[in-house]
Amino acid sequence: MNCRSALPLALFTLLTGCEPSSPDEKLDQSLPNLGLEQILPKAEANAYCTADMDSELLFGIGRLLIDEDQETHGVLRTQFASEAVQMARSCLAMAAPRYTRSLCSLAMVTAERPNVYAKSEAFNYIAYAARRNEGCAQWALYDIYSIGKLKQPPDKALAMAWFERSARHGEPESQEEMLNQSKKQNTLPRAYAWARVLGDAENIEPLKQAMSPAQIAEGEQHYQQLLAQLPPLELRKKADRKELIALHMADVYMNHPQAFEGLSPLQRRQFMANVVDALEPNPDFQKRRQLYAYVLIARQTNLTGPAVNLWQDPALHALLVNENLGLEDTVAQGLAILAKRNPDNAAAAGHSEAK
Repeated sequence: MNCRSALPLALFTLLTGCEPSSPDEKLDQSLPNLGLEQILPKAEANAYCTADMDSELLFGIGRLLIDEDQETHGVLRTQFASEAVQMARSCLAMAAPRYTRSLCSLAMVTAERPNVYAKSEAFNYIAYAARRNEGCAQWALYDIYSIGKLKQPPDKALAMAWFERSARHGEPESQEEMLNQSKKQNTLPRAYAWARVLGDAENIEPLKQAMSPAQIAEGEQHYQQLLAQLPPLELRKKADRKELIALHMADVYMNHPQAFEGLSPLQRRQFMANVVDALEPNPDFQKRRQLYAYVLIARQTNLTGPAVNLWQDPALHALLVNENLGLEDTVAQGLAILAKRNPDNAAAAGHSEAK
């Protein structure tokens, strides 16, 4: 019996769950509904990762190990799973229960090696993350269904549905592509709406000039509809900041672990959040040496508070951007500058070096 015909509308909606699903719910239902315990690989402790570490650090280490494997093996990396890849998979699997975005990286490193890992394994990671609104996974489903990958048949309609959902959930690449495709299809109101979402001034005005008043009104209406569906901008910025903190924290942890000695996981995270907030807005912050030097100088002088921004100190800034200096010289000269200003800093630095 059809449940809609058997019950009044209010009752069938409330009691039977027969109300047609939303578009997003229907997309979710197109994917396998598996738990993490069913899909994650066995995670083994290694030289960098243990299960008791915080998820952001685990994620960052996993990502950096993948980069290391790519730099070492180049195009040959897809033929086998190096030790770095095996460690990365374990780190990302440990991070996944508390940091779902880790599954996008785990899927990528798995899918790249079809001779080593099952394609269904990579697809299941993406499916789990996509159902939980990770934009990176939803974009991946667009790519998968567009041409048929990971043993999934091509399905243009399904691909576009995931593509649009990815854009609506704040994935910048998807939003930019929605703008580009709308322009190519000459659907100017739609293109205008996505340009407004992106704050793309270079496209907003030309599109506005090319549209009639009715089209502009339609574009504004679509823009308001998108705003109601998009996650708040601050929430998206927070997610991006979280990833930056994870990557920079992992970089320092792997290459200069002494910088974090004496800090609890919470203190370490807060310290690196302060570092990211100080460095990232500056266009001349581009080198890993600058990150390492900034962190080592700040830690050796116990300057860990958010009020301290070494980048804004003219003398220290000149050191940090000087490409003719190596890391050791940069740190030594930075400590010397601070020591002259404050003898207590010199004592703290000397104590740190003695340890």
